[in-house]
Amino acid sequence: MERTEFKSHISEQLNRNLEDLFNQVLEMGGLVERQLEDAVKAVQSGDVNLAKEVLQLDKVINKEEMEIDRLCARVLARQQPTASDLRLIIIAIRIAVDLERMGDEVVKAAKLVIKMADYDINCLDLPGYTSLIEITTCANTMLKTVLNAFARLDLSDLMSVIEDEERMDDSLSAATDEVLAGFKESHFAPECLLEMVYSLRASERVTDHAANIAESIIYLVEGRDVRNIDPERLSEFLSNLD
Repeated sequence: MERTEFKSHISEQLNRNLEDLFNQVLEMGGLVERQLEDAVKAVQSGDVNLAKEVLQLDKVINKEEMEIDRLCARVLARQQPTASDLRLIIIAIRIAVDLERMGDEVVKAAKLVIKMADYDINCLDLPGYTSLIEITTCANTMLKTVLNAFARLDLSDLMSVIEDEERMDDSLSAATDEVLAGFKESHFAPECLLEMVYSLRASERVTDHAANIAESIIYLVEGRDVRNIDPERLSEFLSNLD
């Protein structure tokens, strides 16, 4: 499937609306990318002002989701979308939901910086810090990959997203154990360690949403719902597309 397929309708208005839908999803994805990058920088530097900007950006991301919903409703109400158009509308709504939830999770990581400032603590001194940076950085890479796949309707790099999501599950487990050990050994207040646990779990959930987006793109391009396929079978499915 090529993006040109969504520009081949007799109705120029429908062509424009579908192209707008593509661009709106990519714009929303770009905002979440920026939010993730700023959150990582804020955690690394302890920059409270940057962390607060991450929180403000979440409001813009929420508005983007509403705009995508409106655009989908407009196409459904005023045009006669084909089967492939309907798939685009369905996955645009799905992706917008995942992106909005990503933004909510990123906010939790940014709040760690604000909370630690209240205790006059640098995040990098907390147990789990290294894993938090690893997971959030990986989440951003995964998001870039799925947005590129959506823009090009190309599935060739999506298996790396599925593999990274599995790997980040393991990283979260190890990091959680490290933080829990800190409750016994560390001089940090329990509230600080709990905040780190929340941030780690939130960052790992961002990778889950990136994997969801990958599955949505597969549905758009191939018309196959792979949400309940285990990673091995999904890998085999993607390999057979080459």
